[in-house]
Amino acid sequence: MCKLGDIIVVKEFKDKDGNTVPKHSFVVINDEKDYVEGLKYDFVSNMMCSFHNDKHKNKKLKYQENLPIKEEYISGDKINSKSGYIKADQLYYFNKSLIEYKVIAHMEAELLDELVQLILVLNEKGLLKNVTDLEKMEV
Repeated sequence: MCKLGDIIVVKEFKDKDGNTVPKHSFVVINDEKDYVEGLKYDFVSNMMCSFHNDKHKNKKLKYQENLPIKEEYISGDKINSKSGYIKADQLYYFNKSLIEYKVIAHMEAELLDELVQLILVLNEKGLLKNVTDLEKMEV
């Protein structure tokens, strides 16, 4: 069972372009049941990504929607110690009964608050994208 602030690995999901992506990390930003675009979900998350090198890091951090991950705000046994970022502009809506995932770590409140504040700013600017893989759900 995942909850707010958990860092999870989803075995397989569809990205914003509809492509199937294997094994990726997300941070849970909402664990309440609700509907989006008429589809039922029970948690919302943001994708986490690693930097490939310094050039990649500099490129990705030029974008307002990418929040750097501060390792000191992540706790857990399965941390990969890679430098990375959170894609704050992409809200992934999942249904726990339709995906395989495992909780691997937890994000401390300070970084989670920073993420939520960035999401609110991006929402005011109309920059949020909803990503759903919920077509199997009955409404």
